[in-house]
Amino acid sequence: MADESKIYGMDRPNPDALLLNIHNEDAQRGKLKIFFGMCPGVGKTYAMLQEARQRQADGLRVVIGIVYTHGRVETEALTQGLDRIPVKLVSYRDRSFEEMDIDEILKVRPQLVIVDELAHSNVPGSRHPKRYQDVLELLSAGIDVFTTLNVQHVESHREDIHAVTRIVVGETVPDTILDEAFEIALVDLSPQALRKRLAEGRVYVADRAQDAADNFFKTENLTALREMALRLTAAHVNRNLRSLMSARGLSGSCQSGERILVAVGATPFSESLIRMTRRWAGMLDASWVALHVEGSMPLGEEEKDRVLKNLTLARVLGAEVVHKEGDDLARVIVDTARKEQATQIIVGKSSLKPWQRWLGKPTLTDRLVDLSDQIDVHVVRLSSSEAPFPARKPPVVPQVKPLEYGLSLGMFAVATAVAWVLSPFAGYQTLGLVYLLVVALSGVFLGRSASFMLALLCALGWDYIFIAPRFTFMIHNHYDVAMLAMFFVVALMMGHITSQLRHQREIERRQRVRSEALYALTRALAATVDLPQAMRVGTGQINVLCHSNSSVVMANDAGEPVFDGVLGDQISLTDEQKGLLHWVIANKKSAGRFSDTLPQQPLMYLPLISSGIVRAVLVIKLADNARLDLAERTLLESFTALMTLMLEKDGLLRISREARMKEDTQKLQSALLDNLSHELKTPLTIIAGYLDALLLYHEWPKDALELLEESRLASLRLTNSVDAVLDLTRLDTGNFKPNYALCDVKDVVSEAVKQAVIGSNRNRVKVECPHEPLVVQVDFYMLTQALKNMINNALTHGPAQGDVDVKVNALNQKVLINIIDQGGGIPRDVLARIFDKFYRGSQTRKGGLGLGLSISRRFIELNNGSVEAANLSPRGFMMSVSLPVIDKERA
Repeated sequence: MADESKIYGMDRPNPDALLLNIHNEDAQRGKLKIFFGMCPGVGKTYAMLQEARQRQADGLRVVIGIVYTHGRVETEALTQGLDRIPVKLVSYRDRSFEEMDIDEILKVRPQLVIVDELAHSNVPGSRHPKRYQDVLELLSAGIDVFTTLNVQHVESHREDIHAVTRIVVGETVPDTILDEAFEIALVDLSPQALRKRLAEGRVYVADRAQDAADNFFKTENLTALREMALRLTAAHVNRNLRSLMSARGLSGSCQSGERILVAVGATPFSESLIRMTRRWAGMLDASWVALHVEGSMPLGEEEKDRVLKNLTLARVLGAEVVHKEGDDLARVIVDTARKEQATQIIVGKSSLKPWQRWLGKPTLTDRLVDLSDQIDVHVVRLSSSEAPFPARKPPVVPQVKPLEYGLSLGMFAVATAVAWVLSPFAGYQTLGLVYLLVVALSGVFLGRSASFMLALLCALGWDYIFIAPRFTFMIHNHYDVAMLAMFFVVALMMGHITSQLRHQREIERRQRVRSEALYALTRALAATVDLPQAMRVGTGQINVLCHSNSSVVMANDAGEPVFDGVLGDQISLTDEQKGLLHWVIANKKSAGRFSDTLPQQPLMYLPLISSGIVRAVLVIKLADNARLDLAERTLLESFTALMTLMLEKDGLLRISREARMKEDTQKLQSALLDNLSHELKTPLTIIAGYLDALLLYHEWPKDALELLEESRLASLRLTNSVDAVLDLTRLDTGNFKPNYALCDVKDVVSEAVKQAVIGSNRNRVKVECPHEPLVVQVDFYMLTQALKNMINNALTHGPAQGDVDVKVNALNQKVLINIIDQGGGIPRDVLARIFDKFYRGSQTRKGGLGLGLSISRRFIELNNGSVEAANLSPRGFMMSVSLPVIDKERA
């Protein structure tokens, strides 16, 4: 089978090379050190500045990005002698706020920057909403960062902090930041020592100190916070230890193999569930998935916002977010868990209304346990104290939909009119079927509440108008009472079932529309090989999905956006927006609307990354108040993934075309050289024969003999060049196979020297061979030609009158043939390419085709040998051939 990497004209990277690239990328990324504490006042900033000064004394360039000393004299003193980047003033609501100037830090590019208070929220209008995002950008730029963090600002511990202190923490950082840290330094202090510092005014001023001591800084609070900080630091050390053991291949280093799925809904308790799952996954060293199931009942705007907020929190905390649709919640959760290969499912505790419990309806938990089989199900009780935000109470009165209720009244009126017309010809039982038919049809058009109202109206209307005694709600016949009750129950059930079918049809319709959109885009991209046309198809589908304008800005090989020839809609960009495009390409991150970078921007910027490089940026312009729900965002991600695949396809097609062109060029070149060489070979042989015959005539004048000898040598050199071209052609076409035989190295070397030495060079070559025979299994012609080319190269490019030594040695079952000249060596960059085909150094003497050494290497490798070149000290250049030696008994 042909090598696929050769078909596409590229070398397939081996796993070691890929791991090396990953290692190099990690080596280029900055290192983060977090000075971690249980609360303010333990000395995090002080410890950070002390170590920063030590790093500066060790020779590192250290700058202060931003530091808060809070008026503490001893802390302020540690900032002296450290370069400080001036803060940037950001205006917001007619006030100016000081923020870290990340652009200036990137311009200065220190080796280490100090950034205090990692959990700080930036002023609106800054590049990133959170300071930790600024720190991530600095790390991506290869700058090391020192920062500080308190345990109450860790996102997954937010509910625990609220339960202990009864305080809602507003500023938090995701747990993935702790995973990013190269080192976490715990700055520890006992609760008693901290309260003493607080009383001495070394944490807050006197008035605030007393208030803090009576509230947040209670001994029991500090003890609980200290335990959390110690546990979290120990967990980080444990993960680092497992990673180190895994890297060194030590036992006990494997991960737990667990995978957790958590069901996320629109309730405020889902935040607590997500944070708890993140803590659990961290303890188990497990991956985890956040699943949201969208039912047929539409969510209100508040519920949509909460779902997006919950799933964004899960994504920030490191979860894989999955979106599914369906009304059978338990079935969808279990099916997704199996598909995602989850070993554990976490859900909140569900409850039933009394009438549901009386009817024996199973809870979500019961159904999950029944369906889960080998998957563990964890049910978490979330009390109101665990949720910092109160749950929204459902409205007592259902949302009024005037159109549906009006349609319900109209259908009742039509049914009554039809029944009235039929009443002279049919009994009242038959007329009840007319009402029943209308109720059954109502589920196709109406919601549940409107269908319930219609069923009630039909039952009352049938009784009042058609059941005796007429025009009264009184019923004297027990049979009619039972029939009316049965009519009402059947009408409700039929309306409910029909409504459910309508909702299910709506879910299937939405799924069909999305699938058709994906299929249309996939088919269009697969059918075209024109990249601009494919990008236009992609932007057109995105415009239909998002009701937007979109365009694709390509990036050139230098990583710069190409604004000429934008594909898709023409979206005018300001200088600031063009600068943001540069930022997206450089940082390989999305920006603009709905992102963490300049979210106030009206445009969305999505990078299309192929092979780790941003090939293009998708720019989307939505209407001012337009929103994207979760399903639309998921579909948009699928569209961008398909467009990225098209970029990959275009790259592979380009490589394939170049490889095909190169292959055709090589075939043409080989055919041309083969024909030309054969055409030259015959006349050269005749010329050489005539010159040899003329030289046998001794009565030529001296000048004529010298001219004849020079002509003979020139014809020999030309013959050697033609032979080299013929050998190369046969090698490239695969028609040159080794004819292995047992040979003595001494015979091969002698023949190679005989062919290489011409005229006055006969005394310049010195051969040293051991007396005992060294037998190798090689093709005699190939090895002779290889050594001849190497000796000839040493004679030609070495010193004009310098000697060339050919030394043969046996070492470790190998035969070493060293060819040494006395020249000054060659430059290092040339040394790496001297065996390349047609390569000639810039200082190489005129003459030759640059094929001799290339052919020598290929001949030697075909004979299971290897060849190397190296400069000698203080002078000299050596080429060394290594061949496996044959045992004497076998020879």
